[in-house]
Amino acid sequence: MKFRIIRRIIYLKSARHRRGHGIHSPFLFRLITEVVENRSKLPEYKIFKDLKEHSMNILEDSSEPLLSAVYHQFNLSPANPHRLYRKVELSLRYAKVVFRLLREFKPLSVINYGPTLGANLALLAMANKDSLVYQYINDVAYEQISNDLLKYLTISNVRFFNESSVSTNDTAFLIINYPYNPAVSREVVRKRLEMHGDDDVMIMRGIHESKAMEAIWKETIASESVRVSLDLFEIGITLFRKGLQKENFIQRF
Repeated sequence: MKFRIIRRIIYLKSARHRRGHGIHSPFLFRLITEVVENRSKLPEYKIFKDLKEHSMNILEDSSEPLLSAVYHQFNLSPANPHRLYRKVELSLRYAKVVFRLLREFKPLSVINYGPTLGANLALLAMANKDSLVYQYINDVAYEQISNDLLKYLTISNVRFFNESSVSTNDTAFLIINYPYNPAVSREVVRKRLEMHGDDDVMIMRGIHESKAMEAIWKETIASESVRVSLDLFEIGITLFRKGLQKENFIQRF
């Protein structure tokens, strides 16, 4: 926690480019000013606010043995469902950013790596109902709880998978949500850097959560295949699009 607070202070002192200041690329200027920083209220945002309440209700109705393993992963008591939610789901502010990015890029497939109670999947799926959202999962508890939420919301464009079952030929939008497991984050990033497409977008959550996560982020944006990166503190956005000048921005957000 102390590390994250210090990094937050450093971020606030070094972050720039609010409202596109200092950005010369028309593509990036528009992306920042009209997508990342967009303050317009979309109708889906009201549903986002309700996702936590729906998740809490599902957790209350789930069996004790099923939940014990989920809470144990984060050394939490079952009496702390709200803390569990904060551990695995995007905060509302950043969830809206991801949603807007999905609306902007319109990927054929969205791939989410990392634990979720279903809220992250719901916002990914609602951005474009023609996109397929793939959730990499190896825990039956997360899958069951997520499925319950998706069924409640009548969302049908989410698929659960083991890693080998996802095609890499489609344009992909990737979320890597392992801020508390740097080893897994590094491995997922390594594989994606080896097989990315030019139009892919990759988002990492928790890039300043620990020294290890910061190191992974720095290694990622140093890769020649990553043309542009945006550091929004809680998440990092990377673009692979050829033709973009290689640049790394610490974006005040």
